[in-house]
Amino acid sequence: MPSELPNENRRTLRRAVFWRSVSALFVLTVAAFACGPSVQSIYEGNVRFEHCYRLDLEVDTAPTHREACWKEWLGMYTYGQPRDRIEYARRRVRAFASGDVDCPKLDIGDLKRAEARQFYLVVPSPTSVHASPPPVATRWEGDAGTAPPAAVTTGQLAPEDQCSAACHETYAACSAPCDPDAGKVSAPCKACGPDYKACMKRCFR
Repeated sequence: MPSELPNENRRTLRRAVFWRSVSALFVLTVAAFACGPSVQSIYEGNVRFEHCYRLDLEVDTAPTHREACWKEWLGMYTYGQPRDRIEYARRRVRAFASGDVDCPKLDIGDLKRAEARQFYLVVPSPTSVHASPPPVATRWEGDAGTAPPAAVTTGQLAPEDQCSAACHETYAACSAPCDPDAGKVSAPCKACGPDYKACMKRCFR
């Protein structure tokens, strides 16, 4: 009997450690789910904010209904919401309280001229899937503040542009005597395309 007592104590100690570990794990799991806003509450707050924002932009919606929507959002849906949304809702409620029932104006940049850009290929499209992609040229329009500094203001070309311009001239001189409608193309004309591609690759390495 005395020899069995240490084994019994050992089993009791193991059971105690096991249940303490289970209890600690349970407490940590509950604390992890209890801390912080849930996904559902954040989703409901986002949806309700967008709903009030949409109502605020509708001219036919009564101002009292729009005000009530923002007040309800501030009272029930601010849990886990960013501070800028809460401040916006408070500003809207203060505006209604002061008698300003006009719909907010959206700044969609109608008066600001958008940057005009046009992309187009400056070389023929590649005929092989292993060829490098062709360079893309950009045409800038507008004031000098949106234009590239060196190429537009000074008239000087970048080194790669000077190289590509030389490739263009070489290709034009090579392909000028060639007749694309002819049944057979001479060997010099066949070499114009590969030479031009090799030249452009050297420019943009």
